[in-house]
Amino acid sequence: MTRVRTSFLEIVQTLAAYVAVPVALVYPFGFVALFLQFTRYFYLEFYTAWYAVSLVDRMVVMGQGATILIVALVGSVLCSGLVGRILLLYDDTRVDWFGRLAASVCLTLVSLIALVLYVLYSRTLAAGKISWLAIAGSQLHECRDNAMRHQLNLWPDSLIPAAIFVVGVLLGGLLIYGAHFEFTRRSYAEAWRHPLAEGRPRGVFGLPHRLWSLARSTVTFFVSGVTQRWILPGLTVAYIFGIAASLWLAWDTPAFMPYVNFGFADAISDVKQVSEESSKEPEGPFYAKEPPTQPTSDRYLSHADGYWHFVHRGKNPAGKREYRIISLRDEEVSYARVVDAGVKGRVAPFPWEDHPTGDLKPCARFRW
Repeated sequence: MTRVRTSFLEIVQTLAAYVAVPVALVYPFGFVALFLQFTRYFYLEFYTAWYAVSLVDRMVVMGQGATILIVALVGSVLCSGLVGRILLLYDDTRVDWFGRLAASVCLTLVSLIALVLYVLYSRTLAAGKISWLAIAGSQLHECRDNAMRHQLNLWPDSLIPAAIFVVGVLLGGLLIYGAHFEFTRRSYAEAWRHPLAEGRPRGVFGLPHRLWSLARSTVTFFVSGVTQRWILPGLTVAYIFGIAASLWLAWDTPAFMPYVNFGFADAISDVKQVSEESSKEPEGPFYAKEPPTQPTSDRYLSHADGYWHFVHRGKNPAGKREYRIISLRDEEVSYARVVDAGVKGRVAPFPWEDHPTGDLKPCARFRW
């Protein structure tokens, strides 16, 4: 049969459509990711957490969404397409036993590499930087419950989303394999298969050449799949699993927001004047009294329309930690200073270290 002519414009249009959808969803996915973090880390109720995220600066939300979608898009496309190509290689009847063994080894390696890379990505994301300390983790000098809450642990925080991502990659590759097989069966186009065994070296010394041929034919495999449309369903499934894994990772990652410090000299003086006139002790708002002793207790959300929006940590009547959403007018504060979070991103040491997180002492009751 005559091979279908590849249209460069059609490939560009298909890839543009595939990328345009995530771009349109950057803000919604970033919003959901922050909502999950606020719900778990700040113990906020559903509607309170939703309102808090709506106050966050739009560019921060979009940055969070872009971080999720870029990894899910690039990783799922590359890995699932490679898995589909390896499955087709293994299914090719013209490949000898060593070629099938090499395909099985490649499939295992791709799965393990995807798992390890996603774990490393999750730890780097939680630490906020690329460094050896972000990968190896560090022991924290605090009680066990606080350490488990403030840091990203290998299990289950990193391994579960990584496993979801790998399952999506394998499922997407399997769908790509099935769609390609159906395409060739309907069109009787065996020429679209790209066997790696014809005229190739056999034995152990032929393995590097086989791997290079696999990489080269994978490019052709992608081009053909995009042009003929049979690769898109598998990539879509892998992409959905990648997003699910990233949202799970967002749920397990602590919500480290910048701190904001305020000065309340004018507000406190007004409260004292009113209290003296009414012959009562000046109480003042709780957010005006606590920052002198807790200058880093306020998590910055945004500043818009003359208001400072932030999350304040206080105590409820039972003496436990409680977070509240507060908005202050510009005239209520004498100064405002946004600084880096005093609590940096944390990554737990690996379980096989000498002093893992489980060795820490329990937290005191009602400690906040």
